[in-house]
Amino acid sequence: MNEIIVLKQLPEIVEQLDLVSKEVSKKVETAMKLVCTEDTVKEVKKTRAELNKEFNELESQRKQVKQAIMAKYDEFEDIYKDKVANLYKQADTDLKAKIDNVEQELKDEKEVELKTFAEQWFISKGIEGYVKFEDIGLNITLSASMKSLKDQIVEFCEKVESDIKLIELEEYKEEILFEYQETLDFAGSKLKVVERHRLIDMMKELQEKEAEKEKAEEQIVEKVEEIIEPPKEIIEESQTVSVTFTVTDTVEKIRKLKEFMKEEGINYE
Repeated sequence: MNEIIVLKQLPEIVEQLDLVSKEVSKKVETAMKLVCTEDTVKEVKKTRAELNKEFNELESQRKQVKQAIMAKYDEFEDIYKDKVANLYKQADTDLKAKIDNVEQELKDEKEVELKTFAEQWFISKGIEGYVKFEDIGLNITLSASMKSLKDQIVEFCEKVESDIKLIELEEYKEEILFEYQETLDFAGSKLKVVERHRLIDMMKELQEKEAEKEKAEEQIVEKVEEIIEPPKEIIEESQTVSVTFTVTDTVEKIRKLKEFMKEEGINYE
């Protein structure tokens, strides 16, 4: 395409700057040679002020030039966008949409073929009830070959088939299979179920120990009641009976019990 956008004024500005630069260089060189002492400090300050004044004037001119150039450029850019850039962008957007539609149709066709292929393998391996096509996690792109994608399907099906055969040999196969269908991770599913049963067995053991403890306590209570309560065949409370029991307590309390029995006239050995 022929060059249609040309800037003509900038070289003229650069030529002027070259001339200014030579003059500035001389003044700066002279100023840099000045020796600053107590006697010459005023002269050095004056030279510095003059240089700063010239520089500020040039800066003001530069900003005016920039403003003028940018105003022209902004005007040019608006016209350029309206007459050129927007036309290209509109064409690009339209063409991209058309390309995307065609590529999506091609990918959809590819996915349908792969899905049919996968379902056939599900049936042949007897795993159709355990997995879905989405579980394979294929990255279906136009650049991916059908062979590589089908190889991934075959590899996936063989792995699932092998996992299910291993699950069938497990003690908690129904539970492991349930977990496996969620994650497709045999080792993780087995570990989760085994740990669950370990906790269940632990709870059962604790419950059994608690039940045995409660039963032992009940037996102790019954024994105490047998000791305290007279046999049913005894009708008269004045009848003499002999009972045996063990008292466990502090020495002080046992002494008091002994004194009480003496006071009541209870015979004991």
